[in-house]
Amino acid sequence: MGIARARRIARRAHQGQLRYDHELLLDQLERVADAVAEQGGDWVAVQAAWLHAVPASVEDLVLQGVPSRVVQVVKALRSYGWSAPAQVRHRAALVREAMNADRTVVSPSPAEPADLRTLPELLAEYGETRDYRIQWAINRLLGEPNDLNPSVMAELAERWWDSADDWEAGVAVRFAHRAGLLDRERLLRTVADGVPAAAETAIGLLEGEGDGREIEVLRTALLRPELEWLGVRTAVRVRLTAIGTPEAVAALRESEFDLVDMPWRHDRDWLHRNGTRLIPRLVELLPDPYWWHDAPVALASLRATEAVGPMCETVRVAEHPIPMIQALGGIGSAEAGPTLVWLLGHESAEVRAEALQALSRTGGADVVEVAMAACDDPDVQVRDRAARVLARHADGRAVTTLIRLCDTARAAEAADALTRIGDPRALPTLWSLFSHHHDRAVRHAAGRGLVRIEGEQRWSYVNDPRVERAYMWLLGHKPDWHRGALVIGTKHSDAMVRTRAVEAFGRLRDPAGAEHVRPLIADPDRRVRAAARAVTRLLGD
Repeated sequence: MGIARARRIARRAHQGQLRYDHELLLDQLERVADAVAEQGGDWVAVQAAWLHAVPASVEDLVLQGVPSRVVQVVKALRSYGWSAPAQVRHRAALVREAMNADRTVVSPSPAEPADLRTLPELLAEYGETRDYRIQWAINRLLGEPNDLNPSVMAELAERWWDSADDWEAGVAVRFAHRAGLLDRERLLRTVADGVPAAAETAIGLLEGEGDGREIEVLRTALLRPELEWLGVRTAVRVRLTAIGTPEAVAALRESEFDLVDMPWRHDRDWLHRNGTRLIPRLVELLPDPYWWHDAPVALASLRATEAVGPMCETVRVAEHPIPMIQALGGIGSAEAGPTLVWLLGHESAEVRAEALQALSRTGGADVVEVAMAACDDPDVQVRDRAARVLARHADGRAVTTLIRLCDTARAAEAADALTRIGDPRALPTLWSLFSHHHDRAVRHAAGRGLVRIEGEQRWSYVNDPRVERAYMWLLGHKPDWHRGALVIGTKHSDAMVRTRAVEAFGRLRDPAGAEHVRPLIADPDRRVRAAARAVTRLLGD
């Protein structure tokens, strides 16, 4: 699912919804999402910025096709992510920073900045309204460094410790922690006997090396299959990975995978340790809309060639084919070639571009012919990808197309491909790039082509020191060309042109050039003098 779809989900959920200051909530979400992108946030963080306020459970978001990585960040934003992996916490922090930096963003709590004076008011209002914004304010209070009264925290912990409400039970654990009432044994009892939010919070507070008792409690929680324990299982994997003992690793190996908390996200070796038994299950899950992203990614990581056939069948009818296309490219089997060629007719330009990229890795079709045809695609993204693929795989059939690509942003890659092919038909284009192109990388690529492809000498009449330096360099690679330009170059007003002319005489190793180089030993520029002395010695003068 892309950012555009996350935006659509948010718009359906918040259409016409006003904030407490009468601003449209969607306007704020758009500013926050843009700010996250400007701060370098990836697509996961940007989607989470759009979706974190959607009034739906994380399970409902998954059912709507939201990637599990995005769901994890949304969950962290809603719960402050005490036990979330570091990467999830980092993305959630980016979103929070963007919200805090937005001038119009005010805490959804009606309270003043959180401290002891506001806590009773928050609790009183929460008792009347059960408003999620008050929950947010209490979470913020616990997440900020402040001097909270331990007796107040202890009273609140006692009030909510046995609450049937998941959020209240989790907050009670945090209150007890702030009051200094929690020891290791009580945390473990909370994990074993508490509700999911309390257990997840308690796991996030466990520290140290861990022991057999803790590992057994965590193992029991890890094997609980209930959907509402997804977050707890994620927290357990993070904690067991941190413990890292053989017993903890053995407990991790017993874990199964489900919709949100795939074990391989916290234990990279788990996927490969369990690959043999895992591949058939992942293949079965390919048509499942819940697994449209994670199943192909896991199969690609395993290089599961046995999954190529089922994946080729599924990708033709998939609502979100891109992860499967990328997986086919990652596996690299030529069996995928015909399916990838078929996908080049897809209505989505992004799908066509990804299919081209995958085909360049798998083969199984005439990549050159396909890429040449795609260079005429109506979408600029596809044409650009086709240019890159063609430059990598081109042969003599592609010379004319590559010459046309020399007029695009891919001129350097096209020039390198023409150099590799070595067809003399490319020489006029390479000379033009060499003499007139504004990009130094393109001029250098054209120069390499002129060195490799044999052709008649052309004189440079461009009054540009950069081009004249490059022309001196080119003459040094062409022993059969006339050297009058090099003689002129030794008298040029630009010191670097003189230096390149001297170096060219040295590269040609022509003793007759010594008489033109020798006078430059007294040149006013130190670079010219150094080059002249070295070449004079080389020529034996």
